[in-house]
Amino acid sequence: MGMQIAKLMGASLVMGTSTNTERRARLTEFGCDLAIDSSAPEWPDEVKKATGGKGVDVIVDLVSAPVANQNLAAAAILGRIVNVGRLGGMKGEFDFDLHAAKRIDYIGVTFRTRTLEQIREINRVMRADLWPAVEAGKLHLPIYKTFPLAQVAEALDMMKANRHFGKIAIAM
Repeated sequence: MGMQIAKLMGASLVMGTSTNTERRARLTEFGCDLAIDSSAPEWPDEVKKATGGKGVDVIVDLVSAPVANQNLAAAAILGRIVNVGRLGGMKGEFDFDLHAAKRIDYIGVTFRTRTLEQIREINRVMRADLWPAVEAGKLHLPIYKTFPLAQVAEALDMMKANRHFGKIAIAM
């Protein structure tokens, strides 16, 4: 969804990452201009090459710990890294010198420390900004599979196996 929103908001070059070849091949369906293998240690060099040495202005990080320093390397001076997930772990190495040298804004995001009113306001603003694009079919999520509520354990097993592309939904 982030890649589609970036395109909608006027990003000239949108990159996406995956360690899985098949998933990378599908990223173009969702706004990706350049799909990068994030299991390759030198992936920040590929980002730099694609941006003429500059690096990227915004990184939406779902992984965290194992890629934190690579994200710093791939970011442009005055870039932003928005940490929205910690799929790779909660703690890891962080190159504070590179962070400072590039003057990167590193932003952590979670709903766990927000009030219900704050969450409602975030949703209101997001809906005002993006709902017309959803209705027009410009933004859409890939749904891998929908499970009935009675099969939530199976859905969780599928999610833990990490072999899906897209969202696993629960129908009530």
